[in-house]
Amino acid sequence: HPIWLVQKWIDELGWETAKALCESNNAAPPTAIRTNTMRISPTDLAQQLENDGVQVGTSLWAWEGLRIGEYGSIGAMPAFQAGLFQVQDESSMLVGHLLNPQPGETVMDMCSAPGGKATHAATLMEDRGTVLAVDLHQHKLELLAKSAQRLGLKSITTLQGDARDLSHEYDGRCDAVLLDAPCSGLGVLRRKPDLRWRKEIADIKELRDLQRTLLTSAATLVKPGGRVVYSTCTVSMEENQENVQWFLQRYPNFRIDTPSESRVLSSVAADAGWIQLFPHVHGTDGFFMVRLRKIK
Repeated sequence: HPIWLVQKWIDELGWETAKALCESNNAAPPTAIRTNTMRISPTDLAQQLENDGVQVGTSLWAWEGLRIGEYGSIGAMPAFQAGLFQVQDESSMLVGHLLNPQPGETVMDMCSAPGGKATHAATLMEDRGTVLAVDLHQHKLELLAKSAQRLGLKSITTLQGDARDLSHEYDGRCDAVLLDAPCSGLGVLRRKPDLRWRKEIADIKELRDLQRTLLTSAATLVKPGGRVVYSTCTVSMEENQENVQWFLQRYPNFRIDTPSESRVLSSVAADAGWIQLFPHVHGTDGFFMVRLRKIK
């Protein structure tokens, strides 16, 4: 790890936590998949994968998740081709459960590609309602649409555009907004080992400004009484907790909505209501998430 990053984590997390986090980043990550519960149960999917010679274990955090061991090409698996699962880390699955989309709702995924969270939202909604999947790049949206087709989901509408400029057309129309923001990616260094050498402290400050602009947009998109879930795949106070504090000071009509409806989410939530997952503690990617409720 670069010295600036180690020092940052020591300052924010303490020596022992920083050391354990760095060690976990140098280990191979597990592969997790999310069952397409519109077509099959996790138990039946596990059985089918085992019949195909794949090692399967249960998820630690998501009821529809499985961990798989040695495998060849995921794309060549019959279960994948049949749309029975999507590759997705357990931390990312928890974001969907924190969003808690309901049948009939309008949900916007502001930075949607590659689409794991959008397809999860559609599945949790039983494919009833509307998921607006937004991304800057059309070719990424085309890949997302192919995933939705493979999974048999019809409630997803792709929308090419800049998530910073959506408020005029969609102002106050959404029951739930997911902002899985562009971030430094310091929580996924196990999966992208070289990323640590391509980041600098200045990048974090630049990303923080973008994240705050996107949060401002998210605040206008959601209905009164609706919710915004802000998430990142990083371990960085500036991009996570400090952004939440900034947002709540700027928008007093929002409050942190502690996830009391889920035993799993409650078990990992901090006293303040936000969730920070660590590879060395939870066995997942390093992920931050918080649910912000717009007061009626």
